[in-house]
Amino acid sequence: MERFLKQCTRAALGVALAALLLAGCAGQEAGQSAPAQPASEGAAQPDRSAVETLLNGEHTLTALPEGYLSTPLAQTSQGLYKFVNLTDRYLLCYVDYAAGTRAPLCNVAGCAHTDESCPAFSPYYRNVGVAGDWLLISGGDRDGTFSLDACRLDGSERKTLLSNTEGRAYHPWGLAMEGDKVWLSVEGKAVLMDPATGESEPGADESVQFTNVGALGSGVLCIASDSQKLLEEHYQPTGDLLADERQQQEILDQATMTLSAWDPRTGEEVPLMNWNNGEWRYLQVWNNKVILFSEEQGRFEARDLVTGEVTVLAENWPAEQTVLTAYVRDGHLMVETAWKPEPDNSDTWKECLFALDLENGQMTEIALRNHGGQGTTLARILGESEDKFYVLYQGAGSGRWIEEMAMISKADYYAGVDSMEPIKDIF
Repeated sequence: MERFLKQCTRAALGVALAALLLAGCAGQEAGQSAPAQPASEGAAQPDRSAVETLLNGEHTLTALPEGYLSTPLAQTSQGLYKFVNLTDRYLLCYVDYAAGTRAPLCNVAGCAHTDESCPAFSPYYRNVGVAGDWLLISGGDRDGTFSLDACRLDGSERKTLLSNTEGRAYHPWGLAMEGDKVWLSVEGKAVLMDPATGESEPGADESVQFTNVGALGSGVLCIASDSQKLLEEHYQPTGDLLADERQQQEILDQATMTLSAWDPRTGEEVPLMNWNNGEWRYLQVWNNKVILFSEEQGRFEARDLVTGEVTVLAENWPAEQTVLTAYVRDGHLMVETAWKPEPDNSDTWKECLFALDLENGQMTEIALRNHGGQGTTLARILGESEDKFYVLYQGAGSGRWIEEMAMISKADYYAGVDSMEPIKDIF
């Protein structure tokens, strides 16, 4: 049951991570942003004095950057770090945006990068993140333990910060940043870690399980729900799998989702807003605003966490268009959809990608597609520099997954001009 609850909670937060203002592959235009409106009377009103305290406190947190599908994004203005799947092993690689190259983060002369003698080698996938001048590397092992390592951005001075820890951050490597330090969740307690020295400062106990989605002032933005309580009170399994799934979903639709700012130092929690899980879906936190979608109303809203004002982003969402996922890049919500003019005929479905400008509401359909392969056709964005995107160049082929990437100017990406320059692997 606990595992099911965790999956449902994540689904409630992320399934709709998706949607914003498109008219879809049929060419329908997105609606214009409406003037700001007061928050609805039924919505919880935050304590304004508590919000001001969060914003004007001694300590200021920043959100951890996220990549595609909420994976950690370890990126500087010059390049990106990630583990590359080579079928029989993983290699920690650095993508140099200017040079257009990808190479193992290894300083060992003559290294073949094939075993644990290589500092870039790992038998398992690991998450990475950037904290100041340090690269953080985290993940679990087969025995269920968790470790956190750090090294300089050039791969030198590697050291272990945490090891053999049963607990781990709800985010794959942390909760939020405070300057060059990172707040971690370790065995149910917040810990402020300094990667440069390895020193840590204990924080507050975590009283409830939550999913962190950003930061506001001195608080970690987190979403919790009463779904577990409702399921424990009302769920009665019948043995019929489909009927039980429907019953569970009906109960989950009655859950209340609450977004709060939680201070990892003191444990103080400031509720900011709530919504009914069956009526609204969480999409994204962007510029201190929460973007929500109502499937029933076909309506998208941005709710300001500081002022409580609500801005209508789009209305009249076409029911035949299914949102798959969404992520923010370059001030745009990149929305992936499956346009389904005939829901029962998969031959008519079309995979689409739209870029919604979150400042002016302009919607652009991205015509660019990756090259060949048997998998996805979208040139998905995995990173960005000031004027270029780092994208998926080719998805799959030859019966196995091929991870080929390219660089393209942002202007060409939006315009659908195929000027993708493949990244050169230096292995």
